[in-house]
Amino acid sequence: MLLSSPVRWGVGWRAVGQVEAGSFGLRAGTLEVGFSNEKLAVRTSLLYRQADNNFPYFEQVATGRVRREQENAALQQASFTQDLTLRLGQHGELTAAAWLTDADRQIQPGIGTNNTNAQERDQSRRLMAGYRHVSTRHEWAGRVAWFEDVINYRDDVSGLSESTVRTTQAQAEHTWTFAPNASLRVGAEAQHFAAQVDGYGTQPRTENRFSGFALLRYDPRSRLRLSLNVRQAVLPGQQPPLTPTAGAEWEVVQLGAQALSLKASASRSYRAPTLNERYWRPGGNPNLLPEQGFGYEGGVVHTLSKPAAHLRLQTELTAYHQLVDNWVQWTPGASYWSPRNLRQVRAQGLEASSQLSWQPGAYQLAARASYAFTHSQKTQGAASDSDPVGRQLPFVPLHTAALSADQQWRGWQLTTTLTFTGYRYTDASATSFLPSYLLLNATAGRTLAVGPSWKLLVLAQGYNLTNRSYQSYQNRAMPLRHGALSLRVLWH
Repeated sequence: MLLSSPVRWGVGWRAVGQVEAGSFGLRAGTLEVGFSNEKLAVRTSLLYRQADNNFPYFEQVATGRVRREQENAALQQASFTQDLTLRLGQHGELTAAAWLTDADRQIQPGIGTNNTNAQERDQSRRLMAGYRHVSTRHEWAGRVAWFEDVINYRDDVSGLSESTVRTTQAQAEHTWTFAPNASLRVGAEAQHFAAQVDGYGTQPRTENRFSGFALLRYDPRSRLRLSLNVRQAVLPGQQPPLTPTAGAEWEVVQLGAQALSLKASASRSYRAPTLNERYWRPGGNPNLLPEQGFGYEGGVVHTLSKPAAHLRLQTELTAYHQLVDNWVQWTPGASYWSPRNLRQVRAQGLEASSQLSWQPGAYQLAARASYAFTHSQKTQGAASDSDPVGRQLPFVPLHTAALSADQQWRGWQLTTTLTFTGYRYTDASATSFLPSYLLLNATAGRTLAVGPSWKLLVLAQGYNLTNRSYQSYQNRAMPLRHGALSLRVLWH
């Protein structure tokens, strides 16, 4: 809900401007101006982005691969953001923020389908105001926000479809630090949704939602941290259960350069169907049941720090298991997609990551490797279901991995990222799939100091450097090798 960035007090005036040009008609620019003293902080930013997106791609036909040029995928986007933070005395802080975006984009047709000249106009407005009061043992916070999302869609077949959704919400929180090693935070939230959507029919849809929570943190020892969060939602026509989450972190070993920590949590979850899932026409299902489940998570973190060698290595391994009843899944039909409840879904897996920082003098290296094994299957169903149990859910890759390295030396910088996405099934019976793919991206740049208060940053960015032909979404073409050049000016 908070739209503003963390405040940096006492900085004075500063500004950042950037222009960018790249492949397939990319043109972009940003400007951010900010000021802060010890009482007031203000930030204003503008963004503009335009792209033709007429990239080449390959289509597989009976006679082989055919090279084509993407049609109807152009984009224009502009945004304006305004943040303001005002200190009131020694303990109070008033914040306000506004975020306005306007995007006019064409909807690219699927590979092998007719171009219906589909286009969409998206407009978003976000307004927020809040107040925070901090004392020695108490912190009070209150926020109100108003959101408006307008989506106007048009194509040659369906004509015009208009959508306006307005959300009003209020939050209040109080944190009481009643001991040096213990605190209690309680809060409440109220939301009002009002939707006038052609896809829902002529009748407007409104809904009120409420929730309250209590979060207890307690550190019985310096190396042991415990937490308990209890949340209760209040929804029309439903009786959501209490959803608690309990967690613990324990620093088992702290010896010299080595540190070993264990973490664990258990939680109950609840998610009510959205307005789109219930009322969208065609396809919406007003009889959807809410998702309910239980989840467990455990992990280990190992840290190796050698200040003399300017080196730090942190490795983390996490395992999780979750059972969800009435999982909501959108599935394709004869002419449109529709959501339905699966009887039960089990999501379990492993996540591993390792981060290395090394700074021997002027050279800096930050490297990260990560891997995720995600096993999501339907475990129970009804006799009338067409899809079997024990198959990986559609569009959920079993394996994903990433390698990245960020290097800096005397104003030069080089960032490389290699990502792997495993194959993904595209149907519930797990017979059709999208192939796995590797993507290599890189950015090289140079920062130049042109005065006591001015800096220039020149960047060259390359994407899909191996020229891979792939699909992130079924029948959605993605660009081959492409790049961009940008110039950033920093003033302080």
